[in-house]
Amino acid sequence: MTEQDSKLEEYKMLREEIQNCVERDNSLATFMVTAVSTILTFAITANLQVPFLFLISFCIIIPFTGRISHYKTNVARISAYLIVYLEPNMNIKYETRNAQVKSQKSKFSRFLVAMRNYVGFLLGILSYLIYLVEYQNKIGFTSIWDIILGILPISLLIIVFFLDKNIDSVPKQKSVWIKNWDQLKENNIK
Repeated sequence: MTEQDSKLEEYKMLREEIQNCVERDNSLATFMVTAVSTILTFAITANLQVPFLFLISFCIIIPFTGRISHYKTNVARISAYLIVYLEPNMNIKYETRNAQVKSQKSKFSRFLVAMRNYVGFLLGILSYLIYLVEYQNKIGFTSIWDIILGILPISLLIIVFFLDKNIDSVPKQKSVWIKNWDQLKENNIK
């Protein structure tokens, strides 16, 4: 096997890993939306006197958003590796060109991308708002403890926001990975 053949094989393997990460990311996002919708629907239709049921959705949102963030970061890292180590020596430039393309996006298109990147946060806001309404309807905000219990779940929203913000910053992370791989490549050559 020639060096070119081994690089092509490595390229195919890493592109396959990128595809696997993208599929897992999509599956997790779909499952997260479905599971949270199911939890919220159950909590609403059960009509119990326990508004805390609406916060159970965060047990799905936080770990799944963290895992989605991991997969997206992994895609950026692998893509950067392909750009630095494999594509310069091959007649394949997909990742390089993909990183260079700057498409003109409409406001609506940017909004759709933001919705995709902040799906956990949007689900968290929905869960929290329903929790507040149900808390007010079932228990009411009559004491300082009620107010604390009404405000405390905001910390869960903050966690989800930062996880989703990490997802939204993956293109910038890819640029950092490219620089890191370039630096490593230079240090190994010397």
